[in-house]
Amino acid sequence: MKATILITLTLAAWFAAHQAASAQEGCRASQNSCSQINASCEQNCQKGNNPSACVARLCSVPLSGCKANGVWKSVASQSCWKTNNRS
Repeated sequence: MKATILITLTLAAWFAAHQAASAQEGCRASQNSCSQINASCEQNCQKGNNPSACVARLCSVPLSGCKANGVWKSVASQSCWKTNNRS
């Protein structure tokens, strides 16, 4: 029984990791840095009713992810961008 659970958990972890990698393969290349992409996101948020909430929800979390792995993926968009400049 323990072996079955271990195999199931191992397969689930492998599948989750594979899904994350394949999701990034479809990202468009960006010449901008993570900070530049974030600034663009913040600028777009200024057009809305509640800019600070927009920045916190749409820009802040993707910025930390972009700096960690080079991929910008906003919660508000299906598309993503990949950059070699994580600054």
